[in-house]
Amino acid sequence: MFPHEVNSHQDSTFLNTNPKRLVGVWIPLEDATKENGCLWFIPGSHKNGVDNERYMIRTQNPVSSNLGVTFTNPPVQYDDNLFVPAEMRAGSLALIHGEVVHKSEPNRSTKSRHAYTFHMFDSQGVEYSKQNW
Repeated sequence: MFPHEVNSHQDSTFLNTNPKRLVGVWIPLEDATKENGCLWFIPGSHKNGVDNERYMIRTQNPVSSNLGVTFTNPPVQYDDNLFVPAEMRAGSLALIHGEVVHKSEPNRSTKSRHAYTFHMFDSQGVEYSKQNW
């Protein structure tokens, strides 16, 4: 159905706060299995901070005035053997620490795997980067 994978990443690299206070909420609307692209995590990776200080930031093309995005550093290559699958039933909920490394593999099945996701951060005493997209 949707063979696309989501490369390994940390959510705090897309939504940068100082100090780091980001939490992702991921709710599978259908069962998420290894075959249809469930989430995979590196346990304990949130304890290491943001790897390589890699952040996605807004940019502006000086010629066209179009807004775009770029990354401040190249992607980090993680050892695939460190990831563990998180198969989940439809309607369950995963709270994802903003600095935990996670990904999803391609959907190799005929079943879809839709999910609802959003992110939150504590706004009191926290600066939301003006460079966030």
